[in-house]
Amino acid sequence: MTELARPAYLRLADALRAEILSGERAPGSRMPSIAALQREYGVSEQPVRQALRVLTSEGLVEGRPGSGTYVLERPTPRRMGRGRYGAVGSPYAAEVRQQGAEPSWSFDSERTHATVGLANRLGVAVSDPLMQTRYLFRADDIPVQLSTSWEPMSVVGGTPVVLPENGPLGGVGVVERMAAIGILVTRVVEDVSARPALQTEARALGLPVGCTMLTIERTHWADGLAVETADIVMSADRYRLAYEIDVSPPRK
Repeated sequence: MTELARPAYLRLADALRAEILSGERAPGSRMPSIAALQREYGVSEQPVRQALRVLTSEGLVEGRPGSGTYVLERPTPRRMGRGRYGAVGSPYAAEVRQQGAEPSWSFDSERTHATVGLANRLGVAVSDPLMQTRYLFRADDIPVQLSTSWEPMSVVGGTPVVLPENGPLGGVGVVERMAAIGILVTRVVEDVSARPALQTEARALGLPVGCTMLTIERTHWADGLAVETADIVMSADRYRLAYEIDVSPPRK
């Protein structure tokens, strides 16, 4: 599709977005009125309204009743380190405290059964029992990320760590909990991608619907045994993932 063949509202949204991201339209500044944008860009009222809706969904502007549309402050992405899986206690808490913030989280655990996708990730049969735990993680009481974790009941069932947030090791990381039942986690695999936020995610994290989310599919392995897998989501605008990878000297 050529540029001229694209809908007028998308071309206008591209132009306004470029002005906002370049700083030409500063955070806190009032956008021109709909009539002024019509005159400036030579389009009718409907494309202007549609373009502003696009920018609103992206979290670049917000409408204020009786006042107009304003450019929003864009947050500076905060570093979210990955790889503290050997930390004593909670790896999330260790990372947040490293940043000078206070971690907290809420959770809900329940038994469920493996879907086809989870069965493939965990190496279990479809419908095998799992322990599922949903989390909302915060830093200084501000929502940061959502996570849903699954552990095979064939691994944790009947053990003191069956409920990740209760019992003698409630609240510590997967590596430490598994070690308590004689399972040595040898590696953690994370697959990272991006997608638009779901409405439920945006509401829980205080984000605009349609904003870009970082998604992490994480699995803890004890050699060839998958002992936990999780789906983690956070705002791509507010956080950047940082990985530190140890490199062994090359073999001669």
